Amino acid sequence: MKKLLILLSLTTAMTAFGAPHGNTEEAATMNVTATVIKPLTIVKTGDMDFGNIIQGTNTTTDSGYTITGEKGQPIIVTIDDSVLLSNEKAKTSLVVGIKTQLPKSLDTNGNANVSVQGFLNVPKEQHVGTYTGTLTARVQYQ
Repeated sequence: MKKLLILLSLTTAMTAFGAPHGNTEEAATMNVTATVIKPLTIVKTGDMDFGNIIQGTNTTTDSGYTITGEKGQPIIVTIDDSVLLSNEKAKTSLVVGIKTQLPKSLDTNGNANVSVQGFLNVPKEQHVGTYTGTLTARVQYQ
């Protein structure tokens, strides 16, 4: 028993005197930043109206969108490459092909323009009447 007490005393002494003195904690810091920018807005410059079209003819029309936001920021604009026009009364449709010129960033004033051209080919036997549809443009910061 005496040997056990001596062994415990030596272990305690070694632990107390053998441990490093002072703070053993390590620390590191990092900088944290945030840049607040203007929200993006997108507004149509007008509707895409083909007007009256004769059966068996082709036509085009132009329209577009204006984008505003934080100057010089890169953006991603997405627009479908076609629009389905429907005539609910006749239960028939037409497809408008879409060609766009999409900006990659906002200019030094925080603006960008999207050019949209629509192509419509009307078959000779297409049912007469009014056809409607929608084209949606989406924009986000890159």
